[in-house]
Amino acid sequence: MRLVAAETETDPAPDVELSPSVIRILSGALDAIASRGAKRLSMSDIIEASGVSRGTLYRYFSNKDEVLVAVAEFVCVGFETGIRDAGDGIMDPMERFKSVMQFYGQYTIENSPDRVFEVEPAFHLAFFRSRFDRYKHAVLEALGPTFDYFDGLLGEPMNREAFVETLVRMQLSTLLVPASDEWKQIWDDTAENVQKWALKIAATQK
Repeated sequence: MRLVAAETETDPAPDVELSPSVIRILSGALDAIASRGAKRLSMSDIIEASGVSRGTLYRYFSNKDEVLVAVAEFVCVGFETGIRDAGDGIMDPMERFKSVMQFYGQYTIENSPDRVFEVEPAFHLAFFRSRFDRYKHAVLEALGPTFDYFDGLLGEPMNREAFVETLVRMQLSTLLVPASDEWKQIWDDTAENVQKWALKIAATQK
C-alpha cells in the first residue's frame, strides 16, 4: 500500500510506500505530537519516538512538514481501510452495523492519545476539517447494506447522508469531551436501538 493523499487535498501526502519503517516513523510521530505538539515537533523528536535512524527518516521524508502531512493521511487511510474491513463479509445488516460502530469507537480511542487534542488542537482541527467528507463517505459505504435493510423496513429511503453525518459528528465530539464508559455503551448499542426505532415506525405504517 502506498500513502497518497486525495487530489482534493491542499497539502498532498508524499508518495511513500507504507513499509514497516514508514509505519514506525508515522506511529512514532503521532506519539511525539501527543507529547510535544506539532509546532514544537522536530525531526529529532520523530527519530527518538519511532526508534529509526536519522538516515532512515530522511530516506522517506525531507522535513517535518512532510511527516505531518503523511501522519494525517496515515490516520485517515487507516480509518477508511479499517471501517471497510469491519463490515466486509458480514451479510446480516445489523451485525454489520454493530461491527462498524464498535470499530469506529475503538479506533477513535486508540488514535487519540491522552491530551493530544489539548496539546495540538490546530493540527487536529485542520485534519478533521480537511478529511471530514472522507470519513463520512467511508462510513456511508460500510453501512450501505444496513441502510438498504432500513429502507425495506420503512418502505422509503432514509436520509443516509444526514444519519452518517450525525454519527461522525458525535464521535468527533469525544475529542473535546472524553467518552465515559456509559457513552461507550450507548455508542455500541446504537445498532440495536436504531433497529427498534425502525421496527416501531414500520409497525405504525401497516
